[in-house]
Amino acid sequence: MKLLTRFAVVIGAIIGADAAGTGAWAQSGGLSAGAATPTVEATASTKPRFYGFALDLTMADGSGLNSIGHNYRNDFVWYFEPTWNLGKMYLRGSRWQTLQLQARFSLTANVSGTDEANFSGYSNSTGPQGTCGNPSINDNGSVDPGSVAYCSPKPNNRRADYSDTFLTLRNPRIYTIPKVEVAINPSFRVVLPTSAESQYSTLIMSIQPSISIGRSFLHDKLRLGYGFGFTKYFHRYAAPQLDPTSGGQAATVGGNYNDGAFGAGLSNFYADPSRAGTIGGYNPSYSFTHTVSGGYQLSEKWSVDVIYLIVDAFTYDHSCTLQVNGVTYSTCASGDAVAANSGATVTRPGHRDSQVFWATLAYQPVDWLGLTLAWINWAPLQKPDSSYRQGLISTDYNAFTTIQLGATITVDKLAARYWRK
Repeated sequence: MKLLTRFAVVIGAIIGADAAGTGAWAQSGGLSAGAATPTVEATASTKPRFYGFALDLTMADGSGLNSIGHNYRNDFVWYFEPTWNLGKMYLRGSRWQTLQLQARFSLTANVSGTDEANFSGYSNSTGPQGTCGNPSINDNGSVDPGSVAYCSPKPNNRRADYSDTFLTLRNPRIYTIPKVEVAINPSFRVVLPTSAESQYSTLIMSIQPSISIGRSFLHDKLRLGYGFGFTKYFHRYAAPQLDPTSGGQAATVGGNYNDGAFGAGLSNFYADPSRAGTIGGYNPSYSFTHTVSGGYQLSEKWSVDVIYLIVDAFTYDHSCTLQVNGVTYSTCASGDAVAANSGATVTRPGHRDSQVFWATLAYQPVDWLGLTLAWINWAPLQKPDSSYRQGLISTDYNAFTTIQLGATITVDKLAARYWRK
């Protein structure tokens, strides 16, 4: 059996629609963690080991691609992806034999970078910054500028970010259309808000039904697919804000201005909590995801996968009325007037488009170990002036492009090898 490789991401994750229906992407159910996974078998006559449970553990290192050094970043990511193969355990020989219940959770530790979100909210400084070194005094009583050292206050400790928890029920190849041999792959996902970012946005949960189609060519070497998903978000409030019951332990993840809490870093949360909920706009109410994917098996151990996603999100509707000192103002009318002066228009409810381009070179030395080198560009679909932003590479200050190297151990396959011995 040929082994293919799955993709990896932290953020992972609000996207996740099944795409190709065959090979790596169909196995992953979305952007996942670079694990080595077999293709779905047409028949499953024997009961799997370990009661159908499988576990992929991945460690990856991602470095930001940026032409400005201060925006460079480097992150270590750990992915935990257990799977329960329900179909192979209890429904062998039926169209439900590929039924799976999957979970996903990740941890991220930033080791380099200046983004406020990567640091804790507790200051390590002991007081106002004093003089540095021993400045020398010239004969005329002035300070020699060359003897003054550069002062750098002690930074706060870096913190680890933990992702949301993803639960996905999926049934790859539940049906194959005769003659054209196109596989249909449904899935249903629930996202639980365990991340600090989702807690800050007051997310209760989100659900995502999705369906994809895929087909293999050239004796399963070439794989093409398309997927469509709909996500509904459930928030306590329409705008991000601190939850008083959480003790203030919430933060935004990443410096992308396209996220809901851009500009409200940890230092802002604790220095001026009144700013929380006033920066970054409104939470998304629902979104649509379009996924186009393809892959090619170069050899038994090498493969290449490419995927492109567009996420079309719409925010909650909100009132345009604002009262200041007893006077009622229409923020919508003001916004329309400002936009009209610039030759632009304002859409309501708010509308955000994002795109992800993901290319992966995978090497499978043994059945329980997979290595991946990925090129990832995660960016808004449009520039601030509403023109299209190319989605392949970002070398400016936005730092949307990441190069990631990952290694995945499939624990159940490793255990099965030594179990036999």
